Amino acid sequence: MEKHIAEKILTLASSLKVDSADVFLRSYTSTTIEVKEQTVDAFDRARDTGAGLRVLLGGRLGFAFTTDLSDGALATLARVAVTNARNVEPDGHHFIPGRPAAPYNSVSIYDPEIAALTEKEKIDRVMAMEREAFSVDKRIRRIRKASAAFSASETLIVNTKGAEVSYRSTACSSSIEVVAEDKGESQAGSEFDVNRFYKRLEIEEVGRKAARRAIDLLGARHMESIKAPVVLEASVAQEFLALMAGGFSAESVQKKRSLFIGKMDKEVASPLITVYDDGLLEGGLGTAPSDDETVPVKKKTVIANGMLAMFLYNIYTANKDKTESTGNGMRGGFKGLPGVGVTNLYLEPGKGTLDDLISSVDAGLLVTDVMGMHTANSISGDFSVGATGFWIEKGKKAYPVREIAIAGNILDLMKNVDAVGGDIRFSGRIGSPSLRIKELSIGGK
Repeated sequence: MEKHIAEKILTLASSLKVDSADVFLRSYTSTTIEVKEQTVDAFDRARDTGAGLRVLLGGRLGFAFTTDLSDGALATLARVAVTNARNVEPDGHHFIPGRPAAPYNSVSIYDPEIAALTEKEKIDRVMAMEREAFSVDKRIRRIRKASAAFSASETLIVNTKGAEVSYRSTACSSSIEVVAEDKGESQAGSEFDVNRFYKRLEIEEVGRKAARRAIDLLGARHMESIKAPVVLEASVAQEFLALMAGGFSAESVQKKRSLFIGKMDKEVASPLITVYDDGLLEGGLGTAPSDDETVPVKKKTVIANGMLAMFLYNIYTANKDKTESTGNGMRGGFKGLPGVGVTNLYLEPGKGTLDDLISSVDAGLLVTDVMGMHTANSISGDFSVGATGFWIEKGKKAYPVREIAIAGNILDLMKNVDAVGGDIRFSGRIGSPSLRIKELSIGGK
């Protein structure tokens, strides 16, 4: 990013007699491609560049942003931010930090190969994913959606107190949903992959895995309602951890919207469960040298052997609780102020594979997909979601099941985890290995 632009904005803000200010500059480019029947069905190219200015004036916070980086627009940006500050009530919890005592950690989150990819190369890889899905079995009849996305961004944060951090990052992803048909029955299978580095993205394997998932579900049966042991595939366990994630935010606690209120240093999960928030995780999608307030990130233990160990803070929430920021001040981009968010939140993997967990169950359910997780209550933790998977008998997948639901409370589910796999998987900033649950309510027909 152009450092002189940030410096110009800070100079303009300082000339208006602000107490302190910070500038968040970001340039972002992305390409999203959808392929259907070996032709490009959609091609979207996006570019977004701009600056957000935050100022403090007599305890009042003002904010403004612009996508126009011309001199006149920058002068307007500074004036608007200061005007906004003068029109709000003072709040002594706002603060802009100085330069950290130690240098920022270096992180590896940029792949020049992604930035150099041609449009043809990107399209060819998505087409290859579609071909691989069809090649698995002749019963793969349709592909609902085959897509991939490639992005690169550059971030610069500078403030009037001498803090400065800049970094470049990339990401790429692929996803596909296929339909298998046989004897009048159809079943869908989906798969995805995401990575910071192009060569690590398993695009063709995503196609093959989705096809195998669809084929394996053919012949799915109904089942009766029952309480039984349940194994959650890593991608499903990750969705349950995501349901908990908002509750770790100090902002949620302060606003009485967290399921962890009053539970600090208390048991909230099985002793087998340890959860980290690690902003320095190699290749993580939430990895960066600092959060979006220039506070250095680090690895933190949120749940330690089942006990709630900490909440996550940005500067504002930390000041309200008379503590320090944990490096979790996160913005959605230059158009907004920092809230509280996770960096890379993940459940510590154990040992063994998904097959090892399945082999340990005499009779129970393997859940490979859930539907309707957005309907779960993130404050109470109650959930009732549709599920797809396989009935397990004597340690083996016996047959696929359909039109079932699993229900309970997320804290009860986590307390009933009695085995943790070693197969950690991330979706975005949240990751988990497979989990075995002692017992869960399963609704059938």
